[in-house]
Amino acid sequence: MTKVGIIGPTNIPKLSKLTGKSQNFLLEKAQLVGRILAEENCELWINSDRGMLVAIGRAYKKFNGKKLIVLYPDKGEPWPKEHAKPYIKNADEIRKEPNWFWSNYNVTALPDLCICVGLSAGTLSELAYIKWNYQLRCGKLKKLIGIKELLRNGRIPAEIEVDIKDIIQYVEKTEDLRGVLKEF
Repeated sequence: MTKVGIIGPTNIPKLSKLTGKSQNFLLEKAQLVGRILAEENCELWINSDRGMLVAIGRAYKKFNGKKLIVLYPDKGEPWPKEHAKPYIKNADEIRKEPNWFWSNYNVTALPDLCICVGLSAGTLSELAYIKWNYQLRCGKLKKLIGIKELLRNGRIPAEIEVDIKDIIQYVEKTEDLRGVLKEF
C-alpha cells in the first residue's frame, strides 16, 4: 500500500482569496483527492488540522479509505495544539509526534509520496523539509506531486522547485492524480 502524505493550507477562505478559486471549488477538489486516494488503495497521512487536510481525510474515509494516519503533536510546542484535537476523530491510527515540528516534518519524510494541494506558510515550511531531505538523502519520500490548479501560478516556489526537480511531478488537474498513482 503506497503511503501518501498531504501538504496544503488549513485556511480555505484565505486559499480561495489568494487563488481566485471559490471555496466550493477547493472543497470539491479536496473531496476528489480523498476519493482517488481511497479508490487507489493508498494509505493516507495528514496532520491533525482543518482546511484541505481534514476535507481530504473525511473524503478518504467517506469513500472507504482503508488506513488514515493522523499525525498529532504530543506537546503543544512551539504552538498550541488544542485546536487540532477534533481532527483526529476519523483516524484509523493516531501517530503521536513529540511536537508540531515533528508532525509537519514526518508528513513529508515518512510517506512514499507527497501531494501538495495548495500553498500556505505551513506548506512552504513542509516544502523546505522536502528540499533538504532530498539534498541530504534523508527521509523516505520518492516523489512530490503538485496539483497545478490548486497552486498559485501553477507551481511551487522556484527557490524550492529548482532543487527538487528530479522528484517533483505536476499534474494539471486533480483528476490527473489517478494516473500518477497508477504509475507509481
